[in-house]
Amino acid sequence: LASSFKDSAPLTPIIFVLSTGADPTLYLQNLARDMGVFERLRMISLGQGQGPIAEALIAAGRDGGDWVCLQNCHLASSWMPSLEMLLESHQTMKLNDEFRLWLSSMPSKIFPASILQSGIKLTNEPPKGLRANLKRTYEDLTEEEIMYFDEGGASGGADGAGNKVKARAWKKLLFGLTFFHAVIQERRKYGAIGWNIRYEWNQSDILTAMANLRMYIEEQDDVPYETLRYIMGDVNYGG
Repeated sequence: LASSFKDSAPLTPIIFVLSTGADPTLYLQNLARDMGVFERLRMISLGQGQGPIAEALIAAGRDGGDWVCLQNCHLASSWMPSLEMLLESHQTMKLNDEFRLWLSSMPSKIFPASILQSGIKLTNEPPKGLRANLKRTYEDLTEEEIMYFDEGGASGGADGAGNKVKARAWKKLLFGLTFFHAVIQERRKYGAIGWNIRYEWNQSDILTAMANLRMYIEEQDDVPYETLRYIMGDVNYGG
């Protein structure tokens, strides 16, 4: 992603071509942090009524040097011609050198061909197989996240013995969660069997589950296994 950013320019949109189970949001946020522009990263998921808001973000971004990310362009078919005209108008404008426009869309006939031709296209295929899925998840985690309770991140930081128990539980449950998520992603081939509707599990789901896992371990004196089983199995992944 960093190398693609180096090839970009204010007039060149960067387009994420989405695939099932892949979510580039975290990678974009990490790049923004590395480049020191995370506070100026503006993200909006397109849909009904979001067009005017997106136009306002673009207008502010091209003047102030923000990064603007328009997610799920395939859900805003009626607004795509307006986006096409808006980007064409940029050719005659003076844009801030730091302005960047990021777009994400599933492959769709409604996505303007002129934007595809002028933009930098990226795709992020989801890993195939349990080993690759686990490897991808752990590669996306920082050492600080894995060692969170070892570093005294828990609220009961003064209790060294308690922290050791929580650190051990966190690492084991984290692996169990990532393995569980990998299994669910691998069984996509069976469609909605086992759930009420078909749903494409992606990175945002496991990040939410990880945040819940860490919160419950941190806030409770003992690891609340029964609560975690309910939250992860019935709420986060219950469907």
